[in-house]
Amino acid sequence: MPCTAKRSLLLILTAFSLITLLSACGGQQGPAVATVIVTVVHTQIAQVTVEVTREVEVTRVVELPVTVTPTPTPKNTPTPSNTPTITPTPTDTATPTPSRTPTATPNLAQTATIEAYGVLASPKRDGFYLVGTEILPGKWHSTGTGDGCYWARRDSNQELIDNHFGIAGGTVTVRPTDYEIEFDGCGTWEYVENAEKVLQPDATAPKDDGFYTVGVEIAPGKWRSTGTGDDCYWARLDGNQNLLDNHFGNAGGTVTIRSTDYEVSFGDCGTWEYLGP
Repeated sequence: MPCTAKRSLLLILTAFSLITLLSACGGQQGPAVATVIVTVVHTQIAQVTVEVTREVEVTRVVELPVTVTPTPTPKNTPTPSNTPTITPTPTDTATPTPSRTPTATPNLAQTATIEAYGVLASPKRDGFYLVGTEILPGKWHSTGTGDGCYWARRDSNQELIDNHFGIAGGTVTVRPTDYEIEFDGCGTWEYVENAEKVLQPDATAPKDDGFYTVGVEIAPGKWRSTGTGDDCYWARLDGNQNLLDNHFGNAGGTVTIRSTDYEVSFGDCGTWEYLGP
């Protein structure tokens, strides 16, 4: 126990003993008793430890030794002498033999027929032609343009067998039983009876008014009119110009051209566009 605490406790005990003695003598009469006031002071000293932390920034300079190695001066390197270039001995290269450019195979039947019949199978212009004498029976194709083409097939009595008036560029089949045929305003007529059908590169390109040979000038498939109006006409024809199907009325419709059709005719339908097979 600390000394200060012991001293305070002793004072308290002494004062208490004195008060008790005075109280015991209070019943006896005697001299006046003086009142004693005892003040006890208790002092306690406490130890307080205060820890103070302070951040101190320390900069440390470290010196490191650096060794500098001098770059050696290059010695004169001898210049290499030119190495002689070895030229290879050329070998004989075989010259490629050029391949033969394929030529179109002529249609012998067509050529033979035209050569054999001479004038009968030669191109025809406007006029009348006696069948078998001045013109060869078979298919004839107009190369003209315009819409004033007229042709007619007649018998020996000049009776009309079949005819056409309108757009040029179509085909007429002259039969051996016909007596005479008339051409007018159709341009030049060419004999195509034995001509081989070869699809032209522009066979699927848009088509305007006219006749088109199926499989040559126009591709089979679906074609759609982009025109307007109500006087659109189209017709599908066989090899004898017989009507397979046709339409007259509003433009803007679709026609399906079959591979078995020989020819198709368009008139006042605007432009026709290919939709596909």
